[in-house]
Amino acid sequence: MTFFGYRIFLTLSLIMVGAMFGFFYAYIASGINGLSTMPADRAIDAMNAINIAVRNPIFFPLFFLTPFACFIAAGFGWFSSAKRAAVLIATAGVVYLLGGLILTAQINVPMNDALKLVDTATLSPQQAAQVWDDYASDWSFWNAVRTGFTGISLLFVGLAIYRSPTGQS
Repeated sequence: MTFFGYRIFLTLSLIMVGAMFGFFYAYIASGINGLSTMPADRAIDAMNAINIAVRNPIFFPLFFLTPFACFIAAGFGWFSSAKRAAVLIATAGVVYLLGGLILTAQINVPMNDALKLVDTATLSPQQAAQVWDDYASDWSFWNAVRTGFTGISLLFVGLAIYRSPTGQS
């Protein structure tokens, strides 16, 4: 049962970390760049709408529960025949927790909350452009950082899979 639980949570960790990496990467590949092609006041309003919409029951388990899936896999692995892989998957959980979840909560979310207070109806086009340019530049930098950490976490999950025993006799 322990090895079976390990394999289930290792697979779940792969799916969850991979999904979060893809989510963050999508903003690098197209999200902010796409919003930046529209007038700044519309980009601000659109980003605010995205930030409201992302708080949903589909996103919650991936964002908040991913490190716990890694830690549960590590626990199962530690108590089965996968001690080396357990260390790798635990490392994946720590990297995601610090570089994905906590970084987002400490940096990206406060930036989003500040943007939410911007009343685009009261801004001139130049003021809106300045607000958007400042936000998009800083937010994109920190998004790239969390994407990098989440990619490293995904690498550790892959290494854990590679180092895992097959469970076959």
